[in-house]
Amino acid sequence: MSETFSTELTWEGSKDICARLIELIPGNIQYSVEDNSDISKLTIFVSSDSPEKLRSIVDGLLAGFSDQDE
Repeated sequence: MSETFSTELTWEGSKDICARLIELIPGNIQYSVEDNSDISKLTIFVSSDSPEKLRSIVDGLLAGFSDQDE
């Protein structure tokens, strides 16, 4: 039986920034968006078969997102 490591990243903010963040999410990663008035909540679901790969994926996402939240 193989192991699966997973985590969720959650971000809340303007719809405009949310749209930019979605563009940076690779196609093989699942996410959901909840819109409430002028605020969006983005939840990203990340999983991998090793903690090292999981960390690499999360680090890549956060590095890509770091310039967008302004």
